[in-house]
Amino acid sequence: MGTVRTLEELATVGRQRTVSGRSLSLRRDEIEGGLQLDTVFADRIAFEHVGLDGPLTVRSCHVEELVIDHVSADAVLVTNSHIGRLTIRNASIGCEVTVTDTSLISLDIHSCGDVSLQRLRAEQLVQLTALRGSVRIGSSRIASLACRSQVTAGRLGRPRVEAQSLHVAEDLTFDDLWLSALCLRDVDTRVLTLKRVRIDEPLLTTELRCSDTVRINGLVVPAGESCITDSDIRGPVELRELEVHGGGSAGPAQLSFHNTTLNRLSAGSNDPSVISLRNSSVTGTLGLPTGRSRYSLDERCSVSDLELAGETFRNSEQVLAFLDRSFSEVSATALESVRTALAKRNRNREVDQLYYLTRQREAALLPGFRRGTAQWFMGGVLGWGVRARNPLRMLLTGVLLTALGLHMAGSLRSGGQDIMSVPAASKALVLAAALWLNVGTGMPSQLESPAWSALAVIFTAAGLLFTTLIVGIVIRRLVR
Repeated sequence: MGTVRTLEELATVGRQRTVSGRSLSLRRDEIEGGLQLDTVFADRIAFEHVGLDGPLTVRSCHVEELVIDHVSADAVLVTNSHIGRLTIRNASIGCEVTVTDTSLISLDIHSCGDVSLQRLRAEQLVQLTALRGSVRIGSSRIASLACRSQVTAGRLGRPRVEAQSLHVAEDLTFDDLWLSALCLRDVDTRVLTLKRVRIDEPLLTTELRCSDTVRINGLVVPAGESCITDSDIRGPVELRELEVHGGGSAGPAQLSFHNTTLNRLSAGSNDPSVISLRNSSVTGTLGLPTGRSRYSLDERCSVSDLELAGETFRNSEQVLAFLDRSFSEVSATALESVRTALAKRNRNREVDQLYYLTRQREAALLPGFRRGTAQWFMGGVLGWGVRARNPLRMLLTGVLLTALGLHMAGSLRSGGQDIMSVPAASKALVLAAALWLNVGTGMPSQLESPAWSALAVIFTAAGLLFTTLIVGIVIRRLVR
């Protein structure tokens, strides 16, 4: 390998060269063996349509502009250097491009094979376009990074993009790509954008810290769950057109947030998609999904507010219809999220409706006897303390059944009155109402016995429970 330490030595390497001050261009030349530039200082160096039998290495150099265009080499290595503008284009197939421990103003890599960027400092844009191989980026601080389009196909396979310990001050963009995999680990950025990206393996993102916005538009993922895990997104997350390979026949596309904090989440897709929150929280607003998108909330997630978009809930059917449109399953967490949103808007009647449904759903998860007791007595009879019509209905039913029993027993019918006697039926109804409402009219002489007295006590206690509950519910609604 030839080692060059000055611009003058480099000028003697090639036969077709252009020298101007501290600038040098080598064009359409063939160099035997490899070439290493070591501690070279220059304003501009360009290698254009140059062939080497070995690698091209730039080590410990200070160059304001370095252009490597249509170079055929075993590898291109730029390390421990300061480069103003670095451009690498159209490297030969099988030529791996590696840039390590280098400070740059900008970097443009176009139509190259495998690319490895490690421990970079870039003041402006780093751009990778027309990918022909996999990309690995690690331990770097970059102003802005864009990865766009590709030419990889057929026998070359699809590229894999991995980023780890990456800090991007402005925008991190992936656009118009079909990748074998996209893995982001320990990435810190202001804006993350995935646009028209198709991947063959589930998306894997861990420890993403985004200070502004995450935009995902036109993401196509395989069947199975793609995950964003252990992340903190302080701005809105906008999901649009999340799809699965093979369309709707392969089931819904799935994207899950695990142990993640989001400020706002909105989703919409023409194809079926499920966005799941697992042990995650939305500190701002959860926007209503549009199209065929749905949310899935587990019992450990929390939603500060839910966008209602003018939705009203007059009965349980409307509540359940809304939940079916917005969530993949009507869970207690989904009900609680809607109830919290209604409470923030002081829509108290609807809050009570959601509270009743939530308690009924929770009771349905209890084992056998406890489930029946909670759903029938606490919900159906007492209305969980928020539905006045349930205890009122039971009170009226109790009065009517008691009146019917007293009338059929015949104890209140005078001589000559049969079972069809209206005065006798009225007398039984009045006595039943007095018993249940605790009016205290006293028992007729023909009913003064220990058994009848015990029944009277039971009716009075039950009536006191129902009337107290009804009055409490009504007063609570009035004072609110």
